[in-house]
Amino acid sequence: MTSSHAVINALSSPAATQQLQSFQAVPDLLTKWQQTNAMLVQATLHVIPQVGFNPDFVGLQNYTEAFAEQVREGEPETRQALQGLNQQKWGVLLKHAFDCEPAPPLPLERARELAIATVDALQDPKLLKDIAETRTGLGARMSDQERHSFVARALVGVQKDVMASNGFAGDAGFAQANVCLMEHAGDAVVTASVASATNSLYARAGINLQEVMQQAAQQ
Repeated sequence: MTSSHAVINALSSPAATQQLQSFQAVPDLLTKWQQTNAMLVQATLHVIPQVGFNPDFVGLQNYTEAFAEQVREGEPETRQALQGLNQQKWGVLLKHAFDCEPAPPLPLERARELAIATVDALQDPKLLKDIAETRTGLGARMSDQERHSFVARALVGVQKDVMASNGFAGDAGFAQANVCLMEHAGDAVVTASVASATNSLYARAGINLQEVMQQAAQQ
């Protein structure tokens, strides 16, 4: 819990909040969401050595998994405290970057419905065809970075539409819905199904998402 408090304190510093607030002027949702998450990753990497994790991609993965395990399997008081700290952390991020508060928690059944709707939308034949075409014809001339950006933008567009159709409108709604889903990260339907569909979408464009994430964390 000490590490979570330290991350919240880091994100709440004047310099961090000023940087987060600057994201509100970013017109592109993908860029805004990536910048917000990058702030969280950097703050977390700075803190986790204090609790015995290396400040790199593997350390971040291990820390995230340990945190999730405590939320799933810890004592009731511990689980409640960690969930509260996670809400505080995202409360800071959403307030300053998206000018909104976290939405009320979603019941598991509702979160599963939202996840399944996202997976279904990611199977849209036109979307899959568009992604596959990044590897052929003129699309094959794209750089790896351009291809990754194309897929990421398509993914966010699909998610935003799904979120909006389920009551989470606009950029703020997109962020709120994603935070709600994170609260059910231990549920396979919510997490594994969306992750599998996302990885498959990137793989269709010839991108190993795991490698991309590792490289990003090391920058």
